[in-house]
Amino acid sequence: MAKEITPELKLEMASVMKDPARRLELAEMIVEYVNVGHITFDFIGQLLDTRALNPGDMLIKKLRKGIKVWSHVPGTIPMKSEITVSERLNYILDYAVTGVTANTQELAQGDIGTVESMRSEMMAKLRDFYVAKVFTALTTIWTSVNTPSNYATIATAVDKTTLDAMIKVIIRSAGGVRAIVGVRDVLQPITEFAGWAVLSGATTTLIQNIGEELARTGWIGSYKGIPLVIVPRDYTDPESFTLMVPDNKLLVVGDKAGEFITYGTPTSQEYTDPRIVPPQWNLNIWQSFGFIIDYASRVGVIKIT
Repeated sequence: MAKEITPELKLEMASVMKDPARRLELAEMIVEYVNVGHITFDFIGQLLDTRALNPGDMLIKKLRKGIKVWSHVPGTIPMKSEITVSERLNYILDYAVTGVTANTQELAQGDIGTVESMRSEMMAKLRDFYVAKVFTALTTIWTSVNTPSNYATIATAVDKTTLDAMIKVIIRSAGGVRAIVGVRDVLQPITEFAGWAVLSGATTTLIQNIGEELARTGWIGSYKGIPLVIVPRDYTDPESFTLMVPDNKLLVVGDKAGEFITYGTPTSQEYTDPRIVPPQWNLNIWQSFGFIIDYASRVGVIKIT
């Protein structure tokens, strides 16, 4: 129930607004309260290998071939293989940048929050950008045209037959499956066929630990021992309803499919333009990043049409 705005409450609010320090605290509280959700950076590590490189570190990945083992007859010159490098994969770095600007008078009044709160929000947005970039790239790596096995479509919701078939495809290529990934409503149907109950004739046996987890949380953490990773179904802007990531695709990601790197720490630039009256404050944050999908065959895509 909403609290009635009494004369006493109005007086208290007026006293807060008169005090610059207390007004700033109020602004911080409001900004934090309405912040949109964010995707944690650790999520990328559940899809690809990750490395944080520094300027000067090697950016080239080489695939060395030619080392073989031969049968040998004692007393003869052994066979040798010439070592070759069949591929050189060079990271092409991109820059991600986020910048904000505000009038210094607005900053002083605390209407838009503190500089530190905006800096934290910008760093969170930078991480969101990386996650969206990687997840979207993986969901578009295969189509119905370029592969018959690593891509599947299904009309309404993922089912056991389609998911099991895709898991087999990835296991053949990667030897193991790292994660099954998607937004919550795409993954939710898996709870219906995840093996928490075994039917034998007219008898149903409940797998206790899985059944208890499902009853307690409405969710299960894995399917056939493969982690189910939920991508938050959030928006880049809560008013535009533009999704951060595709909400109609499910990924089955195998081991060592690729790698994501950041190159150097985030760099910031903060300055005030004195030509404008009142002066205009600016803050920019940027960082280099890149990723390579070494083995696209270790990624499976299921699209919900």
